[in-house]
Amino acid sequence: MNLNFRTIGKFCFLLVIIGFFMPMACQMNGFQLADTFMGMKSTVNGLLLYVLFLSALGGVVIGVLIALKKSVPVVVDWIIIIACIGCGLAVYFGALSDNTIKLQSGAYMILIGWIAIFAMQIISLIKKEL
Repeated sequence: MNLNFRTIGKFCFLLVIIGFFMPMACQMNGFQLADTFMGMKSTVNGLLLYVLFLSALGGVVIGVLIALKKSVPVVVDWIIIIACIGCGLAVYFGALSDNTIKLQSGAYMILIGWIAIFAMQIISLIKKEL
């Protein structure tokens, strides 16, 4: 197996996936929150949450491919990272930034995952592991 910082960073997407299944806000996990947004005619926020989850799954798949020594362009890493983080931040600033909504453990798990993913990607760039 080829475990370098780039690969480890992709497996940090598991933190995002785990966080999505935990209570994120209003005692709801990511799927329940997305469904609530869809029911409130806030379809964009619901779709953004689903893209966040799917991009995290894609990140794990990329990590498996890299660990199996398959060639995956670095630009794919950045697209998945930007999609995952961007969608989450768009939902946060667009719908959850209200002071009445308190974030819960799942949201913080996702944040930790994002930080780890981004740090590992930057370290792999600096070490020229790409």
